[in-house]
Amino acid sequence: MKVFLLGAGNSAKIILDELNFEKVYVYDKNFKQFEKLKEIHNEIEYLDIKNLETIDVDYIIEVASVEALKNYGLKLLDMNKNLIVLSTGAFADKTFRYNFVKKLNNKNINVYVVSGAIGGIDLIRTISNKINTITLITRKTPKRLGIDITTKEKIIFEGNSIEAIERFPKNINVAVTLALAIKNFEKVKVKIIADPFIERNVHSIEIKSKVGNYTFKFENYPSKNPKTSYLAPLSIVGLLKNIHSKFKIGG
Repeated sequence: MKVFLLGAGNSAKIILDELNFEKVYVYDKNFKQFEKLKEIHNEIEYLDIKNLETIDVDYIIEVASVEALKNYGLKLLDMNKNLIVLSTGAFADKTFRYNFVKKLNNKNINVYVVSGAIGGIDLIRTISNKINTITLITRKTPKRLGIDITTKEKIIFEGNSIEAIERFPKNINVAVTLALAIKNFEKVKVKIIADPFIERNVHSIEIKSKVGNYTFKFENYPSKNPKTSYLAPLSIVGLLKNIHSKFKIGG
C-alpha cells in the first residue's frame, strides 16, 4: 500500500509505528516536523503537496489539523485519490462542507471519516433518523483545554457541535464526527468540562431514540500530543487493516 500523509506529527508517527507500507510520502508545512519524524522512520519521503497529483498513492491520510483540511481538502479531491480524514472539525464550516460534498459527488473516489477518539458510530449511523437527542459530555484536564484551575471541575462550554468546534477547534473533533454520523449539526448537544482530577480524556455519549436509549463512555489515554487521544490515530490504523477485507464486521 502506498500512502501520502498530510501532517508529520504524533498521529503520523503512531500510524507508521503500527503499519508497514510499500511507500510513504509526507507533507507538513513545518519541515522540522518532517525531519523529526524521519529520524524515527527513515523510510519516509518528503513530497510537496502541490506535486501529489503526479504520484501514485492508494490513500491520502489527513492527520494534520482542522485548518489544514480546510486549506487543502478541495485540492485533495481534485487529485482523484481516496482520502482518509481525522480532523473532522473542518466540516463544522457549512460552506466548506457544502463545497467538499458537492465536489466529492462528482468524483470516482472515496472519503473515509474515521471514528477518531470514540466508538459506537456504527450504531449511531444505523439509527440516525430515529434519534431524538444526542449529548456529548467531554472531560479533559484543564491544561489540555488551556485553563488554569486546580481545586474543582468547571463547565467551560455548553452548546451545539458547530459552536463547540468554533471555540475549541483542537479539542472537539468528536462532536463533529457525531454530527456527521446523524447528519444534523444542531441536534448534537455538547458539554465540555475542565476536570483537574482526571488524567485521561473522557467522552460520554448519551442517546435517546425511538429504537432505544444508549450510553457510551470512553476513557482515552492521551497520545504524546496531549490534545489528541491515542485512540484517534489508531482508528485510522484499524480502518487500513480492514479496508480490503472481504469479511466485514459491523456497520
